[in-house]
Amino acid sequence: MSVAPSVALPQAPATNLAARARKRGISLLFGVIVVTSISAFALSFVSFVKPIGSGDGAPAYADIADVRSYVWAFFVIAGVQLVVGASAAALAGWLLVPRRGSRWATAGASLIWLGAALSGVGIGGWATIYYFGTDPQVLDPAVATRLIDHVNDDTARMLAVPIGGALLIAIGSLVLSVALWRARSVPRWLPIATAITAIATVLLPPDGVGGLIAEAASSATTIAIGWYVWQAAARPSPAV
Repeated sequence: MSVAPSVALPQAPATNLAARARKRGISLLFGVIVVTSISAFALSFVSFVKPIGSGDGAPAYADIADVRSYVWAFFVIAGVQLVVGASAAALAGWLLVPRRGSRWATAGASLIWLGAALSGVGIGGWATIYYFGTDPQVLDPAVATRLIDHVNDDTARMLAVPIGGALLIAIGSLVLSVALWRARSVPRWLPIATAITAIATVLLPPDGVGGLIAEAASSATTIAIGWYVWQAAARPSPAV
């Protein structure tokens, strides 16, 4: 007596629906990567042509007072862009390493996600203190100057969180580069370029020519990672 079902289950349509949903999700991810990568370079270019302060340290009261709304908007946009962009790039890199090197990919992506969260918190703190600390309707210039100077002098609290986040992103990018190298899912030049740009964006000042070039290279490599994920999702699934 046969125990085989007399009616075929609709597995193929369900599989096709899942594949189409995955392709839509990957397309959305690639779109986010493109937008955030371009906006990252745009913010770097704005920082280059219109730096906040003298560039050799944290901005003083005199650097912020007349452009406090611009400073607030710049930091907020930069923080949101960093969190979304870094998280999307980490997800794309992780998706490119499904088997060989997957532990490296998981570790690297996790470090990037944690670093993005810390950096976003730190940048948001900068935006808040610089905006309200320079409000002329609340503090006179002398008091506001002392407040901003005091904030800038507290290096540990002002820099530990955002700089620590940036370092975690850089370390996570290096670990993810190792995963991509081991997985061989992308050309060899891509993990090498990713590792180099991760180091360069940390070491080079963002408002200088070197920092601008490093950010452009970082944006290009990030878009390339997103493109390879999108291409992989666009390939037809093997017949079963």
